[in-house]
Amino acid sequence: MTTARQRDLVDRPWLAPAPTVERVQLDEASWVDVVRGMLLESDAVHDELVAAVPWEQGRVFRYERWIDEPRLGAFQSGANRHPALVDVETWITSRYKVRFESVALAHYRDERDSVAFHRDRELRWLDDTLIGVLTLGAQRPWLMKPLTGRRTDAGDDDHLADAIDLSPASGDLMVMGGGCQAAWLHAVPKLRHRVRSRVSAQWRWTSRRGRRDPNPSYYAPRHFSR
Repeated sequence: MTTARQRDLVDRPWLAPAPTVERVQLDEASWVDVVRGMLLESDAVHDELVAAVPWEQGRVFRYERWIDEPRLGAFQSGANRHPALVDVETWITSRYKVRFESVALAHYRDERDSVAFHRDRELRWLDDTLIGVLTLGAQRPWLMKPLTGRRTDAGDDDHLADAIDLSPASGDLMVMGGGCQAAWLHAVPKLRHRVRSRVSAQWRWTSRRGRRDPNPSYYAPRHFSR
C-alpha cells in the first residue's frame, strides 16, 4: 500500500457524526445496543478487508469428524487493524469503558455460509460481558433467542419461536452486554436465496465476574455416539 493511500485511510472520517443508540432490553440482566449506520463507506471497507485480509478456513468437530466451518476467519490487532475498525473500537471503548486485545473477523462468502445458535463461551466468564459486532456488506438475518436448556437450543435453526431478528445492514453496529452470553444465543443462519458477501468484525470483553462457565466451547469436539 502506498504512503498516500495509507494517509488517505487514516485521515478519512469513518464514523457517523451523531450515531443513535437504541437499546433492546432482552431481560433484566441482558441487553443489546443497536447503532444503525455507525460506519460510513462500509461497503468499501468490506471490499478492502475481503481483498487484503489473510483469511483462514477454520474447522469444527461435528458428527464424529472434523468438518470445515461454513465461514472464514481472521484476526487483526495493533497497527494491523483497518483504520475504520480502529475508529469503531475507539468509540466502543469510550462509551462502555472497556478495552480489547484484538478484533476478530468472520467472512460469510454467500448464502451457504453461516454460524449456528451459540454463546461466546470462549470468554468463560459469561455473567458480565461486552461484545461488539459490526456488519460490513450484505444485510442478513442476525438472530437471538433465550437459552432454555433444551437440546434444540444450539445447532437447530428451525426452532425460532422465541427468536428476534436484528437484521443489521452494512455499517450497523450491535453491542451485546450484561448477561447476554450467559442467557441468550445468537446465530447467522443459512439462506435459500442468493446473497452477497458479509464481513463481521467482533470485539469481545469479559469482566471475569460471576461463575466460570464449565461447558465446552463452540469449537470443542462434540460426540454423539458411544
